[in-house]
Amino acid sequence: MAIATPSRLDHVQALRGLAAMLVLFAHLALIEGRTATNPILPSSLDWGMMGVDLFFVISGFIMVYVTRDWQAGGGQNRMLGRVPEFLFARATRIYPLYWVVTAALFAVWLVRPDLVFSSSPNNPTVINTLFLIPGWAYPLLEVGWTLVYEMMFYVLFALLLFLPRRFRPLGLLVWAAIALAGNLFSWQSQIPALSVTSTAIAFHLFNPLVFEFLAGAAVGWLYLTRTGDKTVSLALILFGLIGMGMWIFSAVPFEDGWPRVLRLTLPAGALVLGAAWLDHSKVKAPRFAVTLGDWSYSLYLTHLLSLVALSKLWQMAGLQDLPSPLLILIMLSGALIVAGLTYRFIEKPLINLARSGRKRLFT
Repeated sequence: MAIATPSRLDHVQALRGLAAMLVLFAHLALIEGRTATNPILPSSLDWGMMGVDLFFVISGFIMVYVTRDWQAGGGQNRMLGRVPEFLFARATRIYPLYWVVTAALFAVWLVRPDLVFSSSPNNPTVINTLFLIPGWAYPLLEVGWTLVYEMMFYVLFALLLFLPRRFRPLGLLVWAAIALAGNLFSWQSQIPALSVTSTAIAFHLFNPLVFEFLAGAAVGWLYLTRTGDKTVSLALILFGLIGMGMWIFSAVPFEDGWPRVLRLTLPAGALVLGAAWLDHSKVKAPRFAVTLGDWSYSLYLTHLLSLVALSKLWQMAGLQDLPSPLLILIMLSGALIVAGLTYRFIEKPLINLARSGRKRLFT
């Protein structure tokens, strides 16, 4: 039985802000350690990269949520129009701001390539960077590696939209089975190396991170067919916060691959489901948290550039011996200010422009 859904999921939006802040603190700890003479942030904050995992789960949930009324039963010709609309909406949400920030980074790279932060051992390529095509190097904007997965998820999810709505959960299970088989049997290394790109695409298709998106989609289907009261919602949120947050205070090192996915997917899924169900209640999400969620994409794309720039200015001014809390406060405030301004003057106008174009193209 379908459940009535609210027009806006403020608590889920607030989770976007939490995810962006987690990644921000992971990079803040890294850069503070390289900048201050006596750094104080613990290395365990690298677990803040779990914000990416939370983003992936939210993304899978949102894809099911926004297509909840899309039904192929009215004829496949209708879906032939809806799928391009879906891809247009996702592409115009991801690419425009990403291109703006990448262009700014490229301008800096032309003048001072030493100021461009990247931990990738390989040089990024122009095509892969611009269009977020899977490759063996990070895009020029390093955090763009997650967007490579996002765009892949969107394209594969779009194929499921051709199925009748009742069969889409089965399509997700088939997708999960193929991804699991590919990972277990190392298909990514057995596919003939026709090109570097083909092997990189296979690597991304069978990466364990795929299961975070699929888990989010499963949470989306559960949300659309069941409902939880305020008590259940808060219990799920508490479980999710403890399940994710405890790793920051543990001595367990942050690891990619299956350890990361197995540790974080379940609590992240519980957190998203609890937040979504809480939006059915009279409990209002804090306004600042929702605003931070609105800023989350701008914050995610710009925070590393802001932190690095402020770190360089701090070093050039010879302030390394000043109290580290002051550096942390300046970098944190600077990253948030830049994100807020980026959202207000760049991202939001781009969103409105994309919506206007979508209405004209797909009415």
